[in-house]
Amino acid sequence: MKRLSSIAAALLLSCSPVCAGLGPATESNSGSDTYNAWCGERGNDCTVSFKGGKITVNGTHSVNFEDITYITRGSFKIHLITFGIEYIEDGMAEPEFSEILFQNVWAAEKFWRDLKRACRDCKDRDGVQVDVNVNQ
Repeated sequence: MKRLSSIAAALLLSCSPVCAGLGPATESNSGSDTYNAWCGERGNDCTVSFKGGKITVNGTHSVNFEDITYITRGSFKIHLITFGIEYIEDGMAEPEFSEILFQNVWAAEKFWRDLKRACRDCKDRDGVQVDVNVNQ
């Protein structure tokens, strides 16, 4: 019995920082941060990812989360969900606006969740904090 207790204690004490956080709940969500979408218009295939504090399109074009000023979600037609991302980077005089489109409702909902998380510090053009509720 003492040997079993010693093994259990050793296993508990051997947990490194990998055991921290929410563990399996976090790991099961790790693949959902890259999306197949349309960029700008229907049929213009692209991938969009949320990694390293940036939104990246096609693995090359990226914007830092803190440069996002405004986000929108809308729908033009049945089963076409559009997302608008306004951003202004250092050295830009005016903000730019990009659109990401989805036909898959489930992918669109996950994308919206990730976009809201990326935009937690969004501000409008006057620098006023925008309230982004990540629970919706």
